[in-house]
Amino acid sequence: MAGVYGEINSRADYHRLLRQAAQVAVSRNPSDMTMQRIRKQLDAMRLWSDNDREPTENERRSIDVGVIAALELDAATGDAKELANTLYALNNYFEDWPTDEEAARLRDDDFFESD
Repeated sequence: MAGVYGEINSRADYHRLLRQAAQVAVSRNPSDMTMQRIRKQLDAMRLWSDNDREPTENERRSIDVGVIAALELDAATGDAKELANTLYALNNYFEDWPTDEEAARLRDDDFFESD
């Protein structure tokens, strides 16, 4: 079930997608500046959240991998587009750092009021 964090409904999902995104970013052109920025941010996210560590508010606010994806990969297709969608979800999840219950429950409608 996809909620506001895409397919991330738990910390386990977050860590799994973080590993997958890092593998995809590493496998792409290593000299590409965009991929280097993405890899650097994914590495920081992993470092700050490994071993059940909760990232600080400053750490969570310093990540903008979703913005990088929107600017650099939004028009992409195939694997690059899938990577962009994963990066959006990872960025949103990392920034909010919800509990497993919140991640599984929250939907876009929870953030936008209807008229």
